[in-house]
Amino acid sequence: MNEQKTNIEQRLIEYYEGKLKGEACDEVKAWIASSEENRRMARRVYSLLLATDVQRVRKEIDTEKALKKVKGRKIAQKRSISWWEWGQRAAAILFLPLIGLLLWQQNQLRQAESMAEMLEVRTNPGMTTRLNLPDGTTVCLNSGSTLSYPSRFTGDTRSVSLSGEAYFEVAKDAEHRFIVHTPDQSAVEVYGTHFNIEAYPDDPYVTTTLTEGKVGFLYKEDATTKRAILEPGQKLIYNTSNQNLSRHRTTGISELSWTEGKIIFENTPLPEALHMLSKRFNVDFIVKDTRLNKNRFTGTFTTQRLEKILKYFKISSRIRWRYLNDPDIHQEKIRIEIY
Repeated sequence: MNEQKTNIEQRLIEYYEGKLKGEACDEVKAWIASSEENRRMARRVYSLLLATDVQRVRKEIDTEKALKKVKGRKIAQKRSISWWEWGQRAAAILFLPLIGLLLWQQNQLRQAESMAEMLEVRTNPGMTTRLNLPDGTTVCLNSGSTLSYPSRFTGDTRSVSLSGEAYFEVAKDAEHRFIVHTPDQSAVEVYGTHFNIEAYPDDPYVTTTLTEGKVGFLYKEDATTKRAILEPGQKLIYNTSNQNLSRHRTTGISELSWTEGKIIFENTPLPEALHMLSKRFNVDFIVKDTRLNKNRFTGTFTTQRLEKILKYFKISSRIRWRYLNDPDIHQEKIRIEIY
């Protein structure tokens, strides 16, 4: 292992000294870019090379003595100056910029190491995915959603941005709040808890369901920002159109069923049920008769196809449905009419 590390360091030295050409140079570039550990090692070698150059200049010249000679010499003095003295003067003048360059380079390396790269995870329609954030927080991302987060958290807060729906199991850290920002400028802030938040950009409603811990929901009302505190077993719905806020008691079973690949209705009204089906199957529903919205449904579905679930609706509530022929051939979603 030590021999391999020595060989790699030697190749990096040759690379920074400009001795590698063609494929050999490209191989070193690719190796550096392949991982953060490789980039750190390359930066260390580069810094050592710069430091070595400075030490070499320091040994070759007596900078302080050269500066004294330059300052002590009278302008009117007209004796001849040897090439060696000229070299000392030049070296004394050039040495300070070289030190400045080294300090600047080291500062740039420190800044590069401290900067966090922004990452983005997207889920395709009808799909879900799980991921772990740098602080240990677990996230389940629902269909058609996007989560943006830094490669590592810095500062006093742990901030991420969500467009869509996600379930968070936040790693506990009392000194660093965890904040989820949504497209409508609302946010959820926590210290360590389990909650679900739905904030699709084309939906006027932002819904937060808390299963464990405590969260604060930040929202706009008129020109001020307000905070609503949620307790476990509560669901908060915020209407971004009229800035209306409402709370509801819930077991969370229906709201979180998607994280297990299920659809669970618990006396669920038709509009909410269709919304859940829309996310799961990537379809748009059009309710022809608004009186149908009074219907409620209870049941659990896992691998059933959409047609079978809609057949259940038809049997239990005499609701009929049909596919609509959309003239727009570029329409991404299937449209279904409920009548």
